[in-house]
Parts: sequence; structure tokens; C-alpha cells
Amino acid sequence: MPADVRPYLVPNPGTVVWEPWFLLDAQEWKSLPSTIDGWDPGTDLRAARRVRVDVGRFVEETGLDLADVAVTLSWTSSTTDMTEAAPPAYFDMNGAAVVDTTLKGERLSGTLSLRSTISLVRPSFDRAAGVATVPGSVLADDVQRVVLESMSSMFPVHEIDFSHTRLSPTASWHLETSTDLSAPFYGSFRVLVNKRDRELRAAVTRGTKDRRQQALLDELQAGVAMLLLELALHLRAELVERDEWPPDSVGDILARTLAASPSHSVAPPSAGDLAEFRTQIAGATRNLGRGRIFQ
Repeated sequence: MPADVRPYLVPNPGTVVWEPWFLLDAQEWKSLPSTIDGWDPGTDLRAARRVRVDVGRFVEETGLDLADVAVTLSWTSSTTDMTEAAPPAYFDMNGAAVVDTTLKGERLSGTLSLRSTISLVRPSFDRAAGVATVPGSVLADDVQRVVLESMSSMFPVHEIDFSHTRLSPTASWHLETSTDLSAPFYGSFRVLVNKRDRELRAAVTRGTKDRRQQALLDELQAGVAMLLLELALHLRAELVERDEWPPDSVGDILARTLAASPSHSVAPPSAGDLAEFRTQIAGATRNLGRGRIFQ
């Protein structure tokens, strides 16, 4: 039995094959990437995968007939905390099942966790000891995470009147941050947009952008990304103390930001180095695909 012991028989490693996920992109199926850059919030995603089992081994190892189980799929968004599920997919006589579902974009944001399971779908009271009997019992599972990268998916955006806060009333935006590396990133970081900047407010809303609105959005995106990279550089020593941070924690996001950046700065700059440091940060940010890209 696998190391993750459940109170009933489960298939051994190798009996279940989780084939890769695919994403429908402009009528063409492509491998699902770990990050979807430039994702437009509200856009539906259609994803599919095949799951295969060795029928003989599965029946022998679990005590169940293949008709008693099905592949179930659920997904959770890290920022909306919304969880949904697709209808179960049943295996054919050769031990193959296909999950093909559309994920509603209005419920997606941040990091998307796709959990596939092989679960019992029919109750039984006449099975041998150790065989799963309760519907919903999970016999095997697989989780894949996908980061949906966009300005509004990476950070919740809120509109407030800066004149009623400690923030400068003539500033256009502010990024709320945290240096608690174990804290949930999406609950600690958010972009505040000054209601007095009507142009920027219009630019960050969903929908088609004109050229000026897109330029404003690019500028905001670049500014936020530069600040995030600077914060990661300041916290580099703390970030490298651990090989891995909890998924979607502040440490996880900042460590991934640092790993993806070509910048090699290791310490906050002196006053004499500030201009060069900011130029390096700007270049590294553009290299990450943030802000206005050279044509």
C-alpha cells in the first residue's frame, strides 16, 4: 500500500496513471502551463485530462469493480476561496476516463488548484474487510496548481478616497504589503486605487481598453511589480532560509519572484547607487513581462 495510508485498500503506485492536463486555446489543445500570463479575469478556461488504470491490478488491490468508481474533479481559487466540481467521469472497459470541463472565469483568480480523485460512487455492504464502502471515499488523488497572472488576479484591487486616509491625496495608487513570510499572500497584499484618479479607475475595470487605458494599466502593473521585486530583494536573506514556503504564502510568492528575476542585487543600495539600482529593477521587471513591452 502507498505511504499515505487510508483506512481501506487503495491502488499501489503505478496502477493509476494521471496523464497531463490540456487547455483549449483558440480551438487548439495545448499543454496546461504552470502559469497563464496575461490572463484576463472573467475568461472561462476549458481543461481536460485522461486518467488510466490497470484494470486487473486495480480490482485486485482495492477489491472494487471499476464500475464502482469514477474520476472526480474539483478546483479552488486561492483569492476567491470558491470551490467547484465537475460531474464524475466513468472508466471504460479498458480502464480509461476523460475529464473535460469548463471553469467559469468569474470564479477564478490567483492560484488555481485542480484536484483529480478516483472515488467510490456506489455504496456496498457485502464487501470484504478493508474494502472501501462509503461513497466519496478517495482511493487516489492528484493535485496540479496553475497561477493565473494578471494585475487584478495577483492582487485584489480596491478603490478608496486617499484624502480620507494617511496616504497622499495626490497619489494614484498604493500597494498594501506584509513582511510576514508565512502569511497568506492574497490576504496580505492588495492594490488601493485613489478614487480621485478617474482615468486609472476606469483603466482597472474589466472590459476592452483603449490605448491610453492600456498604457495606464501597464504603468500600474510595472510599478507594482517593481515594488514587489524590491521587497523580495530586501528580504532575500530570510527567503533563502527555507527551501520551500507554504503555497501562496508571502514567502512563496516573493521567493518565486526572486527566482524568476535576472537581477543580482543582494543588498539595499546606498544613496549613490539608488539611480542604477532603480534602473536595474526596471529592466528586471520588464524582463518578467510586466509593464509596457518594447515594440
